[in-house]
Amino acid sequence: MQAMAGAAQSQEATAAPSMVSVKALKNALPKELPGLERVEAGAEKQSVLGISAVIATGVYEAGEKTIQVEISDMGGMGGLGTMAMMGIANAEVDKETRTGFERTTTYQGFKALESYDKTNQSGEIEVYIGKRFNVSINGSSLSSFDELAAVVKALDLKALSELNPEPVSAP
Repeated sequence: MQAMAGAAQSQEATAAPSMVSVKALKNALPKELPGLERVEAGAEKQSVLGISAVIATGVYEAGEKTIQVEISDMGGMGGLGTMAMMGIANAEVDKETRTGFERTTTYQGFKALESYDKTNQSGEIEVYIGKRFNVSINGSSLSSFDELAAVVKALDLKALSELNPEPVSAP
């Protein structure tokens, strides 16, 4: 707990948090996914009470199947974002039900939380990349969880982790 508080304080003591540009995050979305057509792509910067985030969203479809990929840059949240990402990165989950599961794992070396419901044919994978990015993949009308896992494997998470934030301009 002290480590988390220290990380938050050290980040708050530095200059204003910086984020990846809206355009760079949108460009990080895959242009296509195996067997799916991208039907929507966009990004925006959101700010409330001095806390900011950049979020890029892509929607991919094939027939009834829909997969949404959302990439969030939490760098503008300062110490609060650092604390949240550290807390998530330290969580461990392993739960199974009659209709699905929820569990932690890793993809390309990054911590992730998976969930799937066979009855609803829907699932989600959240991947936590360093202390900065969150990638959320949601799918509906899936024939199996493997379809979501294939999407994460098709993403270049290392390249995303290496995106540089824009310089912060002086007020």
